[in-house]
Amino acid sequence: MSGRLSLMATLVLLVFLAVFSGVLERAFRTSLGEAKARELQLHVYTLLAVAEPDGDTLQLPLSLPEPRFNQPDSGLIGAVMDARGRVIWRSPSALSLPNFSALPLPLPLRQGQQVFAEVQMPDLNQPYTSFRQGIAWGLDNELQFTFVVLEDAAPLYAQLKQFNTTLWRWLGVGSLALIAVQLLVLQWGLAPLRGLTRALKNMQHGGADRLQGHFPQELVPLTDNLNLLIENERRQREKTRHTLGDLAHSLKTPLAVLKGMDVAADPEGAQRALAEQVERMDSIISYQLKRAVTSSPKSILRGVPVKPLAEKILSALDKAYRHKTVDAELLCDDSVLFYGDEGDLMEMLGNLLDNGYKYGGGKLVAKIRNTEGRRGLEIIVSDNGPGLSESQWQQVIQRGVRADQKQQGQGIGLAVVVDIVESYHGTIGIVPPAQRDDEYFGDVDLGGLTLRVAL
Repeated sequence: MSGRLSLMATLVLLVFLAVFSGVLERAFRTSLGEAKARELQLHVYTLLAVAEPDGDTLQLPLSLPEPRFNQPDSGLIGAVMDARGRVIWRSPSALSLPNFSALPLPLPLRQGQQVFAEVQMPDLNQPYTSFRQGIAWGLDNELQFTFVVLEDAAPLYAQLKQFNTTLWRWLGVGSLALIAVQLLVLQWGLAPLRGLTRALKNMQHGGADRLQGHFPQELVPLTDNLNLLIENERRQREKTRHTLGDLAHSLKTPLAVLKGMDVAADPEGAQRALAEQVERMDSIISYQLKRAVTSSPKSILRGVPVKPLAEKILSALDKAYRHKTVDAELLCDDSVLFYGDEGDLMEMLGNLLDNGYKYGGGKLVAKIRNTEGRRGLEIIVSDNGPGLSESQWQQVIQRGVRADQKQQGQGIGLAVVVDIVESYHGTIGIVPPAQRDDEYFGDVDLGGLTLRVAL
């Protein structure tokens, strides 16, 4: 990733420098051209200052104030054109040019019109910069002239070339410095990711059972979630191993009973024992399967709407206990969410509400709300049944223990709920009557058993 980022940043830097250098060169070229135009215009004013009318033409002195006009091949040339475009005067510096009369200049200019351009002198390979200005002479401006000043453009191009050379030299040095600084910044900025990679490799090679190290604040949520996933996977793996061990251990006794049966001596007793042990093994397998599939998905961030699921469970229980009239009330807002596995929520609510239907006195209230910054969940189920003491509660959460032996069931529902709650690091317990007199518990207290689950 460091190489890709470095390559991309270098390409972006080079493109930026190319565009930036082009803009600077164009700006310098424009500034240089404007300065040259003003310089040549001053030379035009110098010629105007010494020009004298002579009928319908102009006369200029043989010796001009600007010495370069007087020197052949000086690179600075002055000329005057009449209204018909004929060259009526040229400076001594142009005498060495053989075809000056064929100068590729446009038509004469009107009074006050100014043109700065580049021209190619006849029979010469180097370009010249030219400045032309239209002048009107006489009382009624009846005489029209165009003053022309040309200068060899070689020094101008040399200056521009020197600027480009200097510009690219410093831009090259600057770009190398920026690339070096960029590499250092990338090395420093990606150091935590490299540390995270080393921590992962160390964990993969058995050096640690979780990500360890000092990470910046931006990576803390990532490392925390990774550690949570690793911990969940490790606990689930241990849980599966323990469940398989418990299942094998639990099946030893029924299998031993089946092996010891004497079918020939007591066929009826053997049949009863067979049915009992098969039912027991079915109960054991059912419980262990439920325990094995119980998840611990605290890393799940998607919220599961609680109210539709609770209403679905209540509807199913109404049908299952249609022989028993139960007045059930659900107190839950539409916005309540459970941040975990939907199957765990259904298992918890199903067992808690089923017990309320089964052991309650005909009335049931379930109140569910979010806590702890909208990510926690509190479930309170209350009925008007006989209730349980604290000692009885500690018994019924054990495997296979039922509060009412007359009721059908295997006695593992609450144990499954306890396992799920503990997997979420939550709490479950009965709410004593003395703690139900506040405003919150007042609307759910029916006088029987009140269970509270906090996740």
